[in-house]
Amino acid sequence: MLACSYYIIVLFLSIPLTCQERNTTDVADIRDENHKALKYVAFLLFTIFLLYGIISNILLAIVFYRRQDNHYNLEFILIASQLIICNFIAFLPQVIVVLPEMLQAKNSLYAEQTIWINQTFSAFNNFSLFAILHFSFLVTLNRFVVLILPKYSALFKSAWLYFVIIFVWLSTLVNSTVDFYYCIRSFRVSNLSWIRVCTKQPNTIFMSIHYLWLLFLPIAMFVMYIIIFCSIRRIRYFALDILNNQDNTAVSIKRRVNKARNGVYERSMLIQAALTCGVLEIRPIIFYFLPPIVIKIFGKGANIPLGIFINCYIIFFYAALPTVHFFCNRRARNILKYQFLQSKIEIKK
Repeated sequence: MLACSYYIIVLFLSIPLTCQERNTTDVADIRDENHKALKYVAFLLFTIFLLYGIISNILLAIVFYRRQDNHYNLEFILIASQLIICNFIAFLPQVIVVLPEMLQAKNSLYAEQTIWINQTFSAFNNFSLFAILHFSFLVTLNRFVVLILPKYSALFKSAWLYFVIIFVWLSTLVNSTVDFYYCIRSFRVSNLSWIRVCTKQPNTIFMSIHYLWLLFLPIAMFVMYIIIFCSIRRIRYFALDILNNQDNTAVSIKRRVNKARNGVYERSMLIQAALTCGVLEIRPIIFYFLPPIVIKIFGKGANIPLGIFINCYIIFFYAALPTVHFFCNRRARNILKYQFLQSKIEIKK
């Protein structure tokens, strides 16, 4: 993970930060008649991923709403709720820009009239990404403080938490505004790609700090998860040493049960860390490493399939939180089952 991040940092620093206007002439256009089948396949895939993302985030909100049935405190739920809001904001460009433009004719006058809509909502991608990275870091920090540094947990139980949340939203807005000032983002429907055209030269130092900070956050999250895992494991071994000195059948059975339960929790913690940080780290690789490699191997004809893959990943990125949570948390799945059964009973009444 660290080596991968190192190479990403080197890539970012080696890429010229002065963005030049790109050639908009494409070899293939998904709106052409000979690509009609591919267009509808892409539309279907985007719709399926969007429905999955929306439904999974709604289900996660239901789990958090049932506070009496879960073991998370109010502070964790408050921070995680911001992530759900970010995910729904990120779905707006897909619903308002991507899907409608795919259904338009190639020479539609409506597309020319809605360029400002395309550019405005395309900027939401950068806004939501920046917010998700920071709130994901804040969620991990909350778990780290509660489990490793409980004496500092008061920081998350006062008005300070609300101040931090407001600060994250404001800093995200400022960052997105600065990015919007220097560069115009838009969705190019011809090859289903997200483009960034810089009309002004951004500050090199600012952009370097910006990229390094975005890469630092997932690494810091992974390190905190590892520390949490090691702490849980150390406490478990300490408890087992105490129980080993007690010669009692009931205690022995309880020890085996606790050992199995803690082992499952440790594996869950590692899986959660790997999946969460992996999804965050893979994004720069897919955007900066993958396209030139694919184009070099398969030629420009791979532009459209590559655009489909990248956009599917973008949508799934915003469904990563509920996916990881339900995959690693059996209690969350049980809450959903209980809610589903309760709904069936109420319907039958």
